[in-house]
Amino acid sequence: MTVATDDIELSDDEINAFRRRRATDDLYDRISTITIGTLILTTVLIVNQSPPAGAVYGYLWYAACIGLEVFGTGLLWCYRNYYERRSLTFWRGMYMAGVIVLATLWGSAGVLFFNVSEFAEQTLLFVLIIGVTVSSVSTNAIWLLTHAIYLVVSTMPMIVMCLIQPDPQYKGMGLAFLAYIGVAYSVARSGSITYKDMMALTLKNIRLAETLREQYEITDAASRAKTQFLASASHDLRQPVHSLSLLSEGLRQEVSTERGQQLVSHIRSAVTSIDDLLGKLLDISRLDAGDVRAEPSDFRLDPLIQSLVIEARPVAEAKGLELVAMPCQCAVHSDPVLLGNILRNLITNAIKYTETGQVRVDVVAGDNVSVQVSDTGMGIPADQQDQIFQEFVQLNNPERDRQKGLGLGLSVCRRLAGLLGHELEVDSEPGKGSVFSVTLAGAEWTEEDGAVVSLTEGVTPASAGVFSGVNVLFVEDDAMVRESTAQLLAGWGCHVRACVDAVEGWAIVEAEPDWADILISDYRLPGSMTGQELVSRIKSELLPDLPVLMITGDTAPERIKALAEEGITVLHKPVRPGFMRNAIRQLLAVQRA
Repeated sequence: MTVATDDIELSDDEINAFRRRRATDDLYDRISTITIGTLILTTVLIVNQSPPAGAVYGYLWYAACIGLEVFGTGLLWCYRNYYERRSLTFWRGMYMAGVIVLATLWGSAGVLFFNVSEFAEQTLLFVLIIGVTVSSVSTNAIWLLTHAIYLVVSTMPMIVMCLIQPDPQYKGMGLAFLAYIGVAYSVARSGSITYKDMMALTLKNIRLAETLREQYEITDAASRAKTQFLASASHDLRQPVHSLSLLSEGLRQEVSTERGQQLVSHIRSAVTSIDDLLGKLLDISRLDAGDVRAEPSDFRLDPLIQSLVIEARPVAEAKGLELVAMPCQCAVHSDPVLLGNILRNLITNAIKYTETGQVRVDVVAGDNVSVQVSDTGMGIPADQQDQIFQEFVQLNNPERDRQKGLGLGLSVCRRLAGLLGHELEVDSEPGKGSVFSVTLAGAEWTEEDGAVVSLTEGVTPASAGVFSGVNVLFVEDDAMVRESTAQLLAGWGCHVRACVDAVEGWAIVEAEPDWADILISDYRLPGSMTGQELVSRIKSELLPDLPVLMITGDTAPERIKALAEEGITVLHKPVRPGFMRNAIRQLLAVQRA
């Protein structure tokens, strides 16, 4: 016979085996209670009543009880320390032997201490024996056979003594004792059935927990494998996609026909969609797998916001939108890299869904700090504002136009906000635009504030993309990316020296320290030196003020944070040519300021 509990099926043999093991544990756990109770009751009896045959018999009986208590204590110690050395049957047999001896001692007390002439004393003996049988219901009922033996052996001698007496009081006491035995057994039997049902439920819960743990381990392993695969695939795919992006820009400069420009535009659009999809899928998989760890610190908010605005401004200007960020002096407590990812997604989203007007980034400081990204776009109906944070959910895009995004950015934002403990809210009205707010804890800025150089000062639209005479040291190990980037930079008027690794790049700088105006490098390079290590060496030994742009397909938050702490501007492959051009322009503007 099997017992089905949801999807878990348990046979009677499984339940009985589990019950025997757990019941034995429970019985031995109660030996201490039995020992203490027996000591109290036997002491009360020996102090208040003496056997008619002489006190010496009472003392011998009491000594036997003490000896049994010592045996029980020793048996409990052996069970807890040497359980594995003996079978379950052995331990159950030893417990049964102890119960039989104890029941025999109390049964003998019903004869040894029975005094016909003193009915009041028999009442005390009667109460004490009932007391030990009542305690047996709570201690031995889980093993019904043990309780039945204890009940019969401990009470029957006194019942017989009562029934053979001519006095009707004794006969009534004996009959009452018999009735009590029936009730006590019935109660114990009900308790035993309940215990068995409870053990079946406990076993089911254990099996269910084991199944859930196994499924969790399988799911967790699959999730981590997926994350590792996506991380590797993302880095490897970003290289050719990055190269395609740069080549498409170079092709745009070479093609003069309207048809050719349209084709180039379509190519660039496809490359951008691939980049967005790769980045967002990787972010979601890493967040779901728990591989992203927040490293909060206190930092000034304004530089982070200004850098994000500079990064996104070319896209906004291409749509004829005004992108505005009001300066702020407050500091916050958060992870700058992860918070930057949230705000970048919100700004990008606002630009995508706004056709006319402006996108603003404001900071409202109070007990907490609220960063608000507002737009003058289409707005979001109230009943759909929760849906936009789900994966691949896009409003007003039934045709799945990739130009309107992929529906992953806000999902990433909500996950990151949850990880950081920030509150992410949206307030929107159809036709009037939306306001996305990230609320986080403020912080006291203890460092001395220095002058903040605006990255947009001294830059005019006419100078955008014109780098005539600028010397660029470019370090990249991927041949396709190296060639396409060098051609693009040359098309912008740069003099480029392209290197395959950090050693070659260092040799050029060491030979002509004053030649390079800017260093553009990948992070992962062949050999023992990374791009970051190359930058550190150049800045510490030769050119501390050399502008540096790191272009990498590596998206690990800890790596991005390390680069940010060194003041290195980072762009992630694939990079849109406009973003790279704008970053170079701003870095040169800062260096010349």
